[in-house]
Amino acid sequence: MGSVIYAVEGASMKAAFGYLATGIGIGAVISILFAPRSGEQTREWLARKCFDAVDASNERVWQSRIQIRDKMNQGQRRISQAVAARRMSLGRRQAAESPVAVP
Repeated sequence: MGSVIYAVEGASMKAAFGYLATGIGIGAVISILFAPRSGEQTREWLARKCFDAVDASNERVWQSRIQIRDKMNQGQRRISQAVAARRMSLGRRQAAESPVAVP
């Protein structure tokens, strides 16, 4: 019964957050529409903000790509080291198990 109460409270918290975010969005749109700037200035400001957001997103994507590449390279090195170590141990075992021909 207790988990049902938490689920309902969590749902109401999500709904409240959704309403808050919607209200902030509507307020932002209204403030832009009724701003004391001219239409051209508002369009330039919006365009700048959009380009800034695109640039910021591109930078985050670029940083993520670098991090992923580094992690993949690190994983590749670890796998190569593990394979090399296993080959060495197998080579030693095969050398120890193989009969030595005495002339």
